[in-house]
Amino acid sequence: MRQLLCVTAVAAAALLAACGKQEPEKAPAAPAATNVAAPVPDAGKVGNVAATAQGFGSTAGEAVAEAMKLALLQVNGAALQSASVSAKYGLDVSLDQDAASLRANAFAEVVAQRSGGVIQNFKLVELQEPSVLGGKRYKATIEAQIAKFTPSAEMQKLKVVIGQIRFDGPSLPMGDRTVSSAEVGATIRQRISDALVQTGRFAVLDREFSADIEGELDMIKTGQAPSAELAKLSQAASADIIWSGRVSSLAYNRHARQLKTSDRELVSYSGGWALTEKLVNVATRQVMASDSLRGQAPSVAPTTLSAGVDSHKILEDMTTDMVNQVVTSVLRRTFPVTVVSRDGTNVVLSQGGQALKEGSRYQMVAMGAEMKDPQTGQSLGRVEQPCCELVIERVTPNLSYGRLENVRSNLEQLPVGGLQLRDELKNVAVAKAQPTAAPAAGEPQGTAPQAAAAVVGAAASTGKVVQPRPAPAAAPAKNDDKW
Repeated sequence: MRQLLCVTAVAAAALLAACGKQEPEKAPAAPAATNVAAPVPDAGKVGNVAATAQGFGSTAGEAVAEAMKLALLQVNGAALQSASVSAKYGLDVSLDQDAASLRANAFAEVVAQRSGGVIQNFKLVELQEPSVLGGKRYKATIEAQIAKFTPSAEMQKLKVVIGQIRFDGPSLPMGDRTVSSAEVGATIRQRISDALVQTGRFAVLDREFSADIEGELDMIKTGQAPSAELAKLSQAASADIIWSGRVSSLAYNRHARQLKTSDRELVSYSGGWALTEKLVNVATRQVMASDSLRGQAPSVAPTTLSAGVDSHKILEDMTTDMVNQVVTSVLRRTFPVTVVSRDGTNVVLSQGGQALKEGSRYQMVAMGAEMKDPQTGQSLGRVEQPCCELVIERVTPNLSYGRLENVRSNLEQLPVGGLQLRDELKNVAVAKAQPTAAPAAGEPQGTAPQAAAAVVGAAASTGKVVQPRPAPAAAPAKNDDKW
């Protein structure tokens, strides 16, 4: 019996010891926080690039100075080709120095200081004397870190310049007044530039504020800015394509006719605009695209009670229509708006900004097989099949959100980018999506939703807003004292 108790006590002790050695369960680690803050705008930056160069001179110092100058030109090109480049960067510090001084670490520090940080980590790799070369000149081989300006990633995009907009005359009739063609052209040009920037598809280059930009660069040239900033010189980018336009018509004319039976005038207004545009390849001067666009302003019927028109609003509406058509035309030629994500009939599109308008309806097409010319083998584009209609619900700077309606294609079989946007469907009512209301007491289930669906369907097919007929009023009770 005593032996049994001893064994039991030992087993219990072993069990308690084992339980004591068990490690406690670790709590699951919290997920790492994701930083979704907007990045700092990228305007390019000045960094360092390793360079190796060789120079010749009548003295060791001259050979080293020439090698440093060639290293600068090797990294920054024509930006530094000037007679004063040696003085700007302190390259003359090597003159009157012997070979031992040029190899010293102290000389490398002096070069970095005198160059304003443009030349760093200077090292004299090799110095050959005239006796070795068999001539009368020294040869110096150096290594150094040279300051270089790196453009922003935005400069990898298609670079566009908006050219001057030409008019046939110096002024434009606009209702009861005239406006300057030059002022209107400058406004249209700026608005087209703004709209293309907001699409996020282009690097739009400025040609209007050249004087102000040159003033900033002159500060660098004259030494008012750190020497390393000299790497920003001669970094101006040239355009890939130029857009140009000619406005052949932009007017809102006043028509007046004297009545024979009285001294009053019969006044009416009408007008519109017409523009021809071109996209030209800068390198080859090839006309990549050419198109004619036009729009019409609402007319005012003849009347003897005319109090004039709001010419400012008329001009604003016509220029807005012009800018929208120009941007749509350019995008269609270069970056068609496509569906990048779809959840049922809810879609996200590849562009935002001024490319699309909230509340508008657009035609969508499904892209098919690519067609090629049998003679030249050149691509003629892809087959387009009308697919559905798109209603834009929300627009952000880079994306747009909407819903598809009147779908006539199998969306599940379309590849990525297989849905593209086409023309805006104007004068078509857009019904806002609203939650379905519960049927009233005594109303058959499904009556209210079916009536709403009929209204939306009629609006989409006819282009008119169809108001549902009101329900007949309930008949008054016979014993109602008010009746």
